[in-house]
Amino acid sequence: MTLHLSDLRRIFSPRILAALIGIVFVIAAIPKISDMDLFVRQIRDYQVITNHTLLILSAWGEIIAELVLGAALLVYYRPRITVSLSIALFCVFIGAVLWAWITGVTEDCGCFGSWVERSPGGALIEDLIMLGILFLSWPGRDYQPGGVSRVKTLIISAALLAGIILPAVFGAPVKELAGIGGGKGASQEDLFSLQGLGELDLENGSFLFVIIGTDCSHCRDSVEEFSRLARKADLPKVIALSADPEDQIDLFIEELEPEFPLLKITEDDFYRLLGMGATPRSILVVKRHVITAWDEEVPAASAISEALGE
Repeated sequence: MTLHLSDLRRIFSPRILAALIGIVFVIAAIPKISDMDLFVRQIRDYQVITNHTLLILSAWGEIIAELVLGAALLVYYRPRITVSLSIALFCVFIGAVLWAWITGVTEDCGCFGSWVERSPGGALIEDLIMLGILFLSWPGRDYQPGGVSRVKTLIISAALLAGIILPAVFGAPVKELAGIGGGKGASQEDLFSLQGLGELDLENGSFLFVIIGTDCSHCRDSVEEFSRLARKADLPKVIALSADPEDQIDLFIEELEPEFPLLKITEDDFYRLLGMGATPRSILVVKRHVITAWDEEVPAASAISEALGE
């Protein structure tokens, strides 16, 4: 039997289109695996899921789905099922970024983890394009040359195992999933193992550590209020901590002129202190003890005094 050009287009074009989306899925999963903590926070920023355990399971589940579907699209495994599930997953993505775009709950869609920061509006357009590509691959969903081979089945199984195992290997917040720590963030050990705090007398002093990002709009808007707290002699010393590059920190100080020091810490320490909280995160510490913490707000002077027992 002779295959005509039209037959070749029908057979191979849908496979190529499906493979393109498969590559996108696999690439999108890699940074999420390598930095699960960040990905969990990006999902939390949508303000749809708030339970810590559900957030972690949702992040893990998305990684598994992207790896398995990505591998399946690449090898054109059971296209009727694979393309349908991929379309359904993109519909979920589109609904999420549309929600974020309309409500303004987050500025980063989290689609590619820590690799690429994309606005919900930009992600919406890209997701619609990729959904269109999947629909174009739909005519070939019933054609599978050679049937379901053992090699294809092994590739999908390997992708499934990778999605289950790799997040744990690369530091998924397993302790929080097990209920240890509850996502509360800093402990005494976290604070006193920090590098870059200079000559601070953490043994005897009292401090209000403020975890910030120099490009975080909430953090920038709160500088004046934290400066007011820093001017009060009867309150703990205010010290801001950031993992951003030195030039960004210098520019932040130059533009906003905070009346409190801003120290650079490592990215690992930053996310360890932030836990499942949100910036700006204020941590009240007295004589090596974490008393309490506030997320996304500047604590009132009265609230700090009350926490100190005054």
